[in-house]
Amino acid sequence: MPNRIAALLLCLLSVVSLPTFAVDQIKPGQWEISVSLQGLPAIAPEQLEQLRQFGIELPVGGNAIATQQCVTPEQAKLKQPLLPQTEDGCSVRNYKHQGDKVTGDVSCNGAIKGNGRFDMTLLSESTFQGNISMQGTAQGLPVNQNSSISGKWVKPACDADIPTYQP
Repeated sequence: MPNRIAALLLCLLSVVSLPTFAVDQIKPGQWEISVSLQGLPAIAPEQLEQLRQFGIELPVGGNAIATQQCVTPEQAKLKQPLLPQTEDGCSVRNYKHQGDKVTGDVSCNGAIKGNGRFDMTLLSESTFQGNISMQGTAQGLPVNQNSSISGKWVKPACDADIPTYQP
């Protein structure tokens, strides 16, 4: 009987002491990225309709912008930002990837002029969620925007028309 108790205790201790591994990278392949914008300036219904006629659908009324992106095996390690540093005159500073958290600051001096911050939490190797905030101006109009972002892995091989951003 004492041997059984000792064996049981050893089994329990080995299970309890097993290391837990945090998700620290994502799967390479095709991803769907959704951004829900808050803080957009009010746009008249007539202007929205004109934009729709040109094929532009703005994320109003709780809708999100969804895009597809191809992530290479090297990018999946998250050692650097997934988007190019010069996208729309923006650069990422203070990029930090630690465990399941990714954070950084954004500075823009192009069509948008201002500063922001992003944070992302890896929920698994195939999903993440986070926030982006931006303050500044866009075409002379003030921008004070907070957005939520989420991503989900779609498949291992990317479709030919899906962009891969190279930093």
